[in-house]
Amino acid sequence: MNRKNSEEDGIIQFEEDDNQQNNYQNQKNVKQQPMKFRKESEDEEIIHEPGMQQINQQEQDLNTLRLNRPQTSALQMKIQQQQQEQQSQYQDNQFEQIQQRNEHQSEESSKNSAERDIDNQSIVNFQSELGEQVDAEDINQQVQPTIFQQQRIENNQQQSQLQESQLQQQPSQSSNTQRQVSANPFPPKLEITYVQEQMNGQDKGRAFLTTPLKQDRTLQCQIQRDKSGLARLYPVYHVYTTDGNIYLFSAKKVVMNTTSNYVISMDKKEFSTRKPCFLGKVRSNFLGTEFILWDEGKNFKKCKDTSQIRNQLGVVFYESHIMQNKCPRKMKVLIPKVGEMNIPKIFQPLHSKEGIQYDYQYNKREFIEEFVNKPPRWDTKMKAHVLNFYGRVDQPSVKNFQLVNPENHQFIYLQFGRVNDLQFNVDFCFPLSPLQAFQICVTSFDFKFACE
Repeated sequence: MNRKNSEEDGIIQFEEDDNQQNNYQNQKNVKQQPMKFRKESEDEEIIHEPGMQQINQQEQDLNTLRLNRPQTSALQMKIQQQQQEQQSQYQDNQFEQIQQRNEHQSEESSKNSAERDIDNQSIVNFQSELGEQVDAEDINQQVQPTIFQQQRIENNQQQSQLQESQLQQQPSQSSNTQRQVSANPFPPKLEITYVQEQMNGQDKGRAFLTTPLKQDRTLQCQIQRDKSGLARLYPVYHVYTTDGNIYLFSAKKVVMNTTSNYVISMDKKEFSTRKPCFLGKVRSNFLGTEFILWDEGKNFKKCKDTSQIRNQLGVVFYESHIMQNKCPRKMKVLIPKVGEMNIPKIFQPLHSKEGIQYDYQYNKREFIEEFVNKPPRWDTKMKAHVLNFYGRVDQPSVKNFQLVNPENHQFIYLQFGRVNDLQFNVDFCFPLSPLQAFQICVTSFDFKFACE
C-alpha cells in the first residue's frame, strides 16, 4: 500500500491499489504480525494500536498523530456531557439564589403577620342588616385596607383568592347557619362577673359607667324602649347587659323643651337632675344636627363654683339632608382623647364659645378623638343600603350605624342596630365609656328635622 501525508489537513490518507487480491493479502499479513517493540535511546515506546507500526515509519510522535486525527463520536459525547453538567450547575446556582430570596421574603411576611389587624381575618358568611347573605365579590368593598397595610395585603392576594373559591364551592346553608360569622372585628367580651362586681360596689357602678372601658374588651348591651302608659309619646330607654341581664342606666326626654334634651339616670323611675342617681345629659340644637354630651355637672351660667361646672363628654354632628334626596345618615363623633392612667382629657367650657366643637373647628385637635359612621353599601338585589353587623342586627333602620376611625374602616368601636320595634343592640369598646356609648345611641333615637 502507498501512503500520502497531506500537509494542509495533517491527516494520513491511503490509496487503494487496483489489484484487490494484493490488498486482501496485505491486510491478512498485517493482522497476523505480532506487536513490535522498538527502543530509542533510553526511553521505550510501545506501539499498542493495530496498524500503527506501518504508519509510524518516519518515527513521528504517536501523541501528535492522535491529536491530528478527527474526533470520534465518543469524544463528542464527552464534550456534550461536560456542557450539560455546566448548564445543570448554573441552573442549580440560580435555583439556590431564588430559594434564598423566597426565604428572606417569608421571614419578612411572618414578621408583618404579627402586626395584622383583627379585621384582616377571613369572612366566611357575610350578614347584611336584612338577614340575607351577600355575594363573596362584595366582601372586599366592606373591608377597606388602611394605608399602612397595602404591602401586607399584596402579599395575601393569593390567599384571598383561595378563600373566595372555597366560598363559591361551599353548599348553600340554612338561614340559621348563615348568621354565623367567623371573623369578628371586636375584641373579646368583658367578663360579666367583673361588671357585676362594679355595679354592686359602694358607688353603685358610677365609676364603671363614667370611665373608659377596659382595653381589649367589648361590652355587649341591649336597649329596651318602653312605650307603655304615659311614655307613649316620650319613650323611656333602659340599658341592660346582654349576658346576665344586669341593669345599667336609663334615659328619658324632657317634656316641653324648645330643643331635644335627654336626662340619663341610674334609676328607672327617677330622672331628676338634683338626685344622686343623675349621670348626665344630651342636648341638641334646634335643627337636630349637633348634640353635646354632658356629665352630671352644672351649667357655668348658673354656678359660681368652678369645681362643679359640667364637663363635655363629646359632640355628635349629623349632616343636613335639606334640599337633598333621601340617603343614609352621615355622622361625626368627637370625644376627649384618653391619656395615661385611663383618664380622658377634661373639656370644661367657661364661656359659650368654648368646648370640643370650637377646638376642632380651629384645628386644635391634639386631645380630640374623631370617629365617623361606616358608609353602607348599596345592594342591587335588595335595593337597600346594607352593613355587616355580624349577626347582632335583625331589622333595617335609619338609626343603625357603626363608628370607625376615618383612616381605618376595619375596626369598629361602636355599633348600634335594631332587633325589633322595642329592642336594640349596642356593642362598644375602648376608648368609649358606657355612658358615652349610650349617649351617642340616644342621639340616633331623636327625631332630626334637618336629617329625616
